[in-house]
Amino acid sequence: MKKRVYYVPGFVIALLVLFFTASSGKPKGMHTNGTNNTDGSGFVVMELFTSQGCSSCPPADEILGMYALKNDEHIIPLAFHVDYWNRLGWVDSFSNSLYSQRQRAYAERFNLESIYTPQLVINGQKQLVGSNGTEIAAVTKELLKEKAIVEIKVSAIKASADKVVVDYVVNNKLPNSSMNAALVQQNVVTQIREGENRGVKLTNYNVVRDFKTIQLENTSGNIILQLPKGSDAANYQVVLFIQENNSGNIKGAVKVNCK
Repeated sequence: MKKRVYYVPGFVIALLVLFFTASSGKPKGMHTNGTNNTDGSGFVVMELFTSQGCSSCPPADEILGMYALKNDEHIIPLAFHVDYWNRLGWVDSFSNSLYSQRQRAYAERFNLESIYTPQLVINGQKQLVGSNGTEIAAVTKELLKEKAIVEIKVSAIKASADKVVVDYVVNNKLPNSSMNAALVQQNVVTQIREGENRGVKLTNYNVVRDFKTIQLENTSGNIILQLPKGSDAANYQVVLFIQENNSGNIKGAVKVNCK
């Protein structure tokens, strides 16, 4: 299916105050003990496909940031910066062609005619415009009612100057499923000097800096993620989530601080 890229206009999200009470300061991981929710309640993994070169994306980035700052243990926001807007004059330093490929895979699953930014995919099940705060809140509320099928525990995590090693254990090895691991920079500010957002100082939250996917073949294992040069591991989290290969549905997730 041939893809074309188009903009989806940003929206003024006045109703956000009805759904969020943003905390101040740097977002921190809730699962410092390395376990996901075990009380039977649901979870939400938000995958925002965004770009610093897209003028429609900052409102969506802000919404994702509000969820990150809420520090809700059941909600895991992720920002995947795509690379197809880099031609417009500003090269997003967080962009990666692999993230664009991940978005295209979702487009095929959802039978979309094209890909766009800002796009939000929740639990691999539903996609919507990333700047539509009202709809995001409604879908989030709905999916939080679904219980996690698999529990993930991080048995050990070790950060060095250039990498993070994560050991994990799962209580239920789902057939034909994959373990995804994201190294997430929780808060970063960038002055945009060219392109559609020229002159804007952008704050991005939960930016995916490295991402690995492995076939889930055993109930335990480890994953190595590359820490950007000169980074402070204290500003990073690791997110693990299990995803069915065929449906793309996410069945369990956990987030842990690197330090």
